[in-house]
Amino acid sequence: MLGYYIVKLFSKFMCIAPLWLRKLVARFLGSVAVLVVPRWRMQMAEANIRECLGVSGERAQQIAEDSLHRFGRMVVEVMRFPLLNENNINEKVKVEGLEYLEAAYAQQKGVIMATGHFGNWELLGATVALHGYPMLSITRKQNNGHMDKLINEFRQMVGQKVTYNRGKHGLLAISRMLKEKHLLGVLYDQDTNDDGVKIDLFGKDSVIPLGAAALSRMYGSPILPIFLHNNADGTCTAKIYPPLYTPKTKDREQDCYEVTRKLVTILEQEIIAHPEMWFWVHDRWKDGRQRFGKKK
Repeated sequence: MLGYYIVKLFSKFMCIAPLWLRKLVARFLGSVAVLVVPRWRMQMAEANIRECLGVSGERAQQIAEDSLHRFGRMVVEVMRFPLLNENNINEKVKVEGLEYLEAAYAQQKGVIMATGHFGNWELLGATVALHGYPMLSITRKQNNGHMDKLINEFRQMVGQKVTYNRGKHGLLAISRMLKEKHLLGVLYDQDTNDDGVKIDLFGKDSVIPLGAAALSRMYGSPILPIFLHNNADGTCTAKIYPPLYTPKTKDREQDCYEVTRKLVTILEQEIIAHPEMWFWVHDRWKDGRQRFGKKK
């Protein structure tokens, strides 16, 4: 419980701190992240980067460290959520492809916003919600109940609704959101051990969640791939792709596979262009601990 109030106090401090101090704090937090992440995870990240991107060991180490350093900036940005509103969000986040969202929403079939653990995905959800679109974000429940409550409070203060990716209440909330023609935020880049399909990700055997494609097929909702990029001046850019639709033939499995394959291709393009923005220290292929966890 103490941690909950410490973070709340830290948020208030970040809301009044000058830019130079926020940058200093972000750099410090990013450096701490590099130091505290278990060594096997860094080794796993570097190996996966080499295998996926075909870069040198030195470049892989740099990308792995940069992907952690950016978490400092991400934390500071989230701590400043109390300052965000519909009047100033455009100053913080530029949106490319907003016309795709406007057109998709006008179809009155609901919209599935599909992204990954790329850039500041929390700020991405806030951006969509603060543009006036009712937004439900699907999230994983944190092990620490107080931290789970805190994270959801920050999401809700910028206009997002939240449901968990497991349990009947989450499924009901998802169905209700699309039936009411609103927006659903889906992270599709990790193996959730649920219903998924085998699709190569950078040539590596992977299981990709079918949720976005399956929901699109069920409700006729367009899928909008969307990714957030950091800019050097402290702002961000949200890039929205043209819509994808899951067809509804007699072969449900193939319908969902084809659309999910397209989503994976977009994810790969985003990671290749900005590899440091992806969450490499996550054990995406479920073999990291086995490969590196017992090494000294």
